[in-house]
Amino acid sequence: MNKYMAIAMKLLPTILQLMGIAESLFEDKPNSGKEKKAVVTTAAKAIVEGVGAVSTGGQAETWERIKEPVSNIIDNAAAIAFPEHKSK
Repeated sequence: MNKYMAIAMKLLPTILQLMGIAESLFEDKPNSGKEKKAVVTTAAKAIVEGVGAVSTGGQAETWERIKEPVSNIIDNAAAIAFPEHKSK
């Protein structure tokens, strides 16, 4: 596993927490999956960039490399948590 995939996997617990927050934000809005994903993705990106800002740099490159795996993690976690809403 390369270092970027390892970073994406370490974000998994945080992504799941962010999904719970997004669910509560949109609980009264049906069919809001895209908006929920945008909230989770934006928050995950902010976390990566925030951590990178206090480290030695490279956060932009890190986010670009983990953006797709993070997106897949969000999609798969949502499919498991909400199978009744899975896209057909």
